[in-house]
Amino acid sequence: METSRLPRNRVIRSWVALCGPLLLAVSLPLSAASLVINTEDYPPFNYASEQGQIIGSATKVLRTALRSADIDAEFRLLPWARAYTAARLREQHCVYSTTRTAEREPLFRWAGPLAVNEWAAFRLTGRDIKVSSTDELANFRVGSFREDAVGNYIAAQGIKVLRARNERENLARLSAGLVDIIVTGKATGEYLANAQDVALTHLFTFYRAPLYLACHPSVPKHVITRLQHHLPALSEASSP
Repeated sequence: METSRLPRNRVIRSWVALCGPLLLAVSLPLSAASLVINTEDYPPFNYASEQGQIIGSATKVLRTALRSADIDAEFRLLPWARAYTAARLREQHCVYSTTRTAEREPLFRWAGPLAVNEWAAFRLTGRDIKVSSTDELANFRVGSFREDAVGNYIAAQGIKVLRARNERENLARLSAGLVDIIVTGKATGEYLANAQDVALTHLFTFYRAPLYLACHPSVPKHVITRLQHHLPALSEASSP
């Protein structure tokens, strides 16, 4: 009898050795599926405080939802092009605040919206520039920054867009006379102008765009679903 039980015990031990890690993975809490959440300096939605903490209106909404959904996340502040590329190419990486365009739609798994961003055109106060539509921008040097959805939208209208490295540099180029008009989020333009003591004049607003968290496809669907459940409902009106 003893010799007949020994192989069976070995089989059981072998089964546990093989399946144990799988069972453990299945039973791990959702919080163990840690995300790396990348963002940029884009106030008032996401930016770093004087203490170096990533804050902002969209950040607050996202942090609250992550905590309620019991999802662990590491936040990182990067230049937008790097933050976006990391979410495109690296597993378990996400990026916000991201405009959900038709081109980007199949590249990510989405949660949101976290906020709504009004896209606008600005000039320096004192400059004699009068425009009221995107068509008229073709007559001017228009500034944006790399991989920005606002600049991409204007470029898609056939208008040449001069790209800075980031939003603060975009505003600095306007101040230096390197561009005539900048296109950006209305709240962001006004926030940065106040912070950098630049007198801006709002020309017109041309779009309302909801802002989302965009995640690499490796992030499980049930994680996105759980996070979405804990996000507040916001208006998604975004017609031009």
